[in-house]
Amino acid sequence: MRYRIAVVGPGRVGTLLAVALARAGHRVTAVAGGRPEARARVAAAVAGVRGFDTPVEAVPHADLLVLAVPDDALEAVVRDLARADGLHAALHLVHVAGSRGLAPLDLARRAGARVAACHPAMTVPSEAVEPERLHGVAWAVTAAPADRDWAHDLVRDLGGDPVDVPESARVLYHAGLTLGSNAAAAAVAAARQALLAAGIRHPETFLAPLAEASVANVLRDGAAALTGPVVRGDTGTIARHLDTLAADLPGLAATYRRLTAAVLDQAAPAVDPATVVALRQLLEEEST
Repeated sequence: MRYRIAVVGPGRVGTLLAVALARAGHRVTAVAGGRPEARARVAAAVAGVRGFDTPVEAVPHADLLVLAVPDDALEAVVRDLARADGLHAALHLVHVAGSRGLAPLDLARRAGARVAACHPAMTVPSEAVEPERLHGVAWAVTAAPADRDWAHDLVRDLGGDPVDVPESARVLYHAGLTLGSNAAAAAVAAARQALLAAGIRHPETFLAPLAEASVANVLRDGAAALTGPVVRGDTGTIARHLDTLAADLPGLAATYRRLTAAVLDQAAPAVDPATVVALRQLLEEEST
């Protein structure tokens, strides 16, 4: 099925989805919300798109509304649509917020609209508008049985792989993605900072293959794939790391403690209990 689509939220994800949906053969007719310059970027990227200040203004131009707004803003958008009598049985409504399921769309469901939550497990860099970025991406789909087929078809239109995630598991699912993406990226960013301080002009030369192999190994074998001084129980090495960081990069020392403590939490079952105690004590010394 081909839809007339209005995208609410002309941010990174909304812009990419507008371009990808148009490329997939849907008619993207409107973009709403956000700043005027953001709406203008979408209109410049997709022919025939009109910009509107509010979602209420965009609804008459679409039979599928894509909500690409922050997770906590969903209820307000749906509530405004309900107050303006913009929700009806001919409307399909989908949001792409990772941590939310169908609950924020309840007013739309009660008005007869078809609703679904479809979240792509990926990050979208600034200015990225290549639809190929969505190809092969897993999407968490939460939908009632009657809405599952069209929601899956929409994801497949974008080249994605729909995976059903129950309402009760959405928050845990999103917490896992946040740890696997942002937390992992923060660790690499801290490592990059340390290598730059060590005079390594191109830290990616060291970090890219190391991070790639480490992630691949953990995805395959879980925490058993962890390596390094924590797993070896090498308290002397960790102590030297802490001393040097405290002297040369004091702002990074606290980050090292927290990240190393997280490694210890995962590795602890395979480490000698007395060593675990010693490592925890070492890592907590500066915070007590």
